[in-house]
Amino acid sequence: MNERLINQLKALPRHGDEVWQGGLLRMPAWVTGEGPEPYRPLIAIWMAIRADHVHAPDVLRPDEADPDAAVEALIDFALHSQYGGYRPGRVEVADAELAERLGFLGEVGVEVRVVDRLDAVKRVLDAMTAFAADEGPPIPGPLDPHGVTVPRMRHFAEAAAAFFRAAPWQHMTDVDVVEIEKPKPPPGMRCAVVLGAGRSMYGLSFYRSMNDYVRFRRAADRAGRGHPDVWQVSFNTASEVPPSDVDVWEEHDLPLASPRAHPMAMWFGKDGDVKRPTGPRLAFLEGMLRAFAQTREAEIDSGRWQKEVETHDGPVAFTLAIPDLLEPPSFEEWIERGFEPDRRAAERMFADMDRYFRKHPVADADEMNQAAARLFAGRKIDDLVTQPETPLERAQELCFDAFGTYGRRRVQLARQAVEVSPDCADAYVILAEQAGTPEAELDHYVEGVAAGERALGPEAFEEHVGHFWGVSSTRPYMRARLGLAQCLEQLGRTEEAVDHYHEMLRLNPNDNQGVRYLLMPKLLQLGRDLEAARLLKGWQEQSANWAYARALLAFRLSERPTASRRELREAFRTNPYVPECLLEEQPPPMPPHYSPGSPEEAILCAEELRPAFEQTEGSLDWLAKEHRQWQEETQARRKTQRRKQRGQKRKGGGKGKGKRR
Repeated sequence: MNERLINQLKALPRHGDEVWQGGLLRMPAWVTGEGPEPYRPLIAIWMAIRADHVHAPDVLRPDEADPDAAVEALIDFALHSQYGGYRPGRVEVADAELAERLGFLGEVGVEVRVVDRLDAVKRVLDAMTAFAADEGPPIPGPLDPHGVTVPRMRHFAEAAAAFFRAAPWQHMTDVDVVEIEKPKPPPGMRCAVVLGAGRSMYGLSFYRSMNDYVRFRRAADRAGRGHPDVWQVSFNTASEVPPSDVDVWEEHDLPLASPRAHPMAMWFGKDGDVKRPTGPRLAFLEGMLRAFAQTREAEIDSGRWQKEVETHDGPVAFTLAIPDLLEPPSFEEWIERGFEPDRRAAERMFADMDRYFRKHPVADADEMNQAAARLFAGRKIDDLVTQPETPLERAQELCFDAFGTYGRRRVQLARQAVEVSPDCADAYVILAEQAGTPEAELDHYVEGVAAGERALGPEAFEEHVGHFWGVSSTRPYMRARLGLAQCLEQLGRTEEAVDHYHEMLRLNPNDNQGVRYLLMPKLLQLGRDLEAARLLKGWQEQSANWAYARALLAFRLSERPTASRRELREAFRTNPYVPECLLEEQPPPMPPHYSPGSPEEAILCAEELRPAFEQTEGSLDWLAKEHRQWQEETQARRKTQRRKQRGQKRKGGGKGKGKRR
């Protein structure tokens, strides 16, 4: 540091009791939208603790980071009276390299000290971030609660990494409620479920009781209204967790199973409040994560198992149980919990009828209807007239049982079905639906298609082509083939998926499974326009998907702008919300239900057709321009109609006055 600057600092008054904290720090917020990856900006900031003054002149991108920025900001703070205008007694930093750069301050009577935490600066940064985001008070940091230390957090991080690598969601779903029988859990954590089978959110959720879990599921179906408090350990990318978590993991080199597996322990209140676990609760979470990481599939299937694990607070013996495996609920109990009935279970009656009429042939349709009305009408679907005899029939009955239950019990029944008959396609369908990885799902669907082909035999594919779904014995095969096609599509093997969709429509042109809705967007995406045109022509529908697909196809194929404009205007009338959804940079979340012409239908339509629009040069600009013009014309027509209506009312009023006179 040059002598002139040293003399300037010496000339300043010295406030010996003042402490400044600061440095070049990462802000507790993520910046998105400026590139493929979000980033944390850096800020050169100093805080005078006693005077409660802050100086933060520079915010930098990570690639603009300059260690001297913090030094320059401190000198500005000291020399300019509008910021500080004095020398503090002590400067505190968390970076030893910065402390070395500030060594010149010793010549002017300022002590430089390296500390573990810059609490005053952290409060300022948190407040700045909360104000900018308008999200209320900041989320507490993972080390903030009482009793949480770095060693305790390291044990938790190790347990979380082991849990994520073990991937217990391969064997359990969020339907399998685990009761923690031993040790006595902290309040609100009597029951737990493993998250991750749906491949969207991974971790553990905790509830006070089974009743609270049921309430939570029902509240989720009602968009979260009235859900109970819940503790949760979730795994996220760095940009999805509070920056304070990322800082703790990086500063203390805590382990991660994956860059996308930052563990976060949090309590979520029904009023929007959040809090972090204290030391003892964090140790319990550590133990639970380790217990699940060490649990094997056979132990889960037993319904109750024990695990002794080492935690930061010492060894802990866990006894875990799945009550729904020990005493499987009835179908009625599942429905009371808010589960939707599986329509496939109703096919049991069709299988029963098929067996009966094979043994008791009828002369004509009238005799068949009379027998069906006499024997099957009003009967419960599990109250059979006939009994399954062949291995395949017995295996299929186990699948019908599985369709009437949920969670791990469904997997157990499907595996029993495979043991009874490896030709049972529905058993593989169930295993695929419950698979924890895309690879396992694909394997099960491949096995299901092969099993269905063996069970039906080559004759069935010739005899029943054209009305395949109408023969109840073909349905397990068709379910397996649809699942295989969708799985291939999700894995990016779109051409193979399209081939399966085409073949399914050949076998069953009535398309009871809605294959056409899956096929059409993929044909457009692949540029197979003539096939798409034939499909659209073969199904004259008034849905948003069909209307916007016709418009896009006209834009691609027609040389006359009026033709494509006409199709697009018809699409606007079918559902006017689709353009906004297609043009949004961030697609809205997918809705659970929709009705024709609704915003929810528009979201689904945009999601399916977005790849095809994005791959068609100029189509999105065309869509935006035509939609603006259509909106302007619509508004103008409405204004004209309102003026006419007002004029008619005035005329009608004048005639009335004349009569009264």
